[in-house]
Amino acid sequence: MRTLSELLDGAGLPRYRIARAAGMSYSTLLLWERHGIPPKRIDAYTRLAQVLGVDPKELLEIARDTQGVSDA
Repeated sequence: MRTLSELLDGAGLPRYRIARAAGMSYSTLLLWERHGIPPKRIDAYTRLAQVLGVDPKELLEIARDTQGVSDA
């Protein structure tokens, strides 16, 4: 399974543009990527999946697997 960082890097766009296109805040995206705190709204996964060109289920799996993971 790919990581969120790999999917974001593969999009070829800056993180802030990905977030904007998905209708979420830049900080929401970074909290998930850097600190393992996924979005709370289920529709965020669908919108982000569309921007990244992946199945929303892949993002839900990533959210489940990374929830609560921290760099600390």
